[in-house]
Amino acid sequence: MNEMDANLKLRRLAAVLAAVAAIGGGALLAGCGGGGDSTGGSSEVSTTVTNAQKEAEEGVESAEKGIEEGKGTAEKGIEEGKKQAEKGLEEAKEKLEESKGTSKKKIEEAKEKAEEAVEEAKKKAEELLP
Repeated sequence: MNEMDANLKLRRLAAVLAAVAAIGGGALLAGCGGGGDSTGGSSEVSTTVTNAQKEAEEGVESAEKGIEEGKGTAEKGIEEGKKQAEKGLEEAKEKLEESKGTSKKKIEEAKEKAEEAVEEAKKKAEELLP
């Protein structure tokens, strides 16, 4: 997942949490509507509205905080992934260079052995020829 996908998912999560908080606040308001008695009814409604609004705001703040934490964690993960990929690439390059050097060395050794074998064959051929 790249950084843009992570940001998009975090934004969607924030929107969903804000909507849930708003709906919850509205449901709380509707459920606490005027009671059967007339003593302090509007005062209770206004306190309930204030409390619901505070809860909704706290929910939004909590969601925003969670998004920021998630974003930070995602960015750290991306950076660590990049570092590990770069390290792996460097190790692969080093191994390739080492194998090139080893291959060249083996080719040189094989060439020398072949030349020695040719020289020995020439000597034996000269010995066998009258």
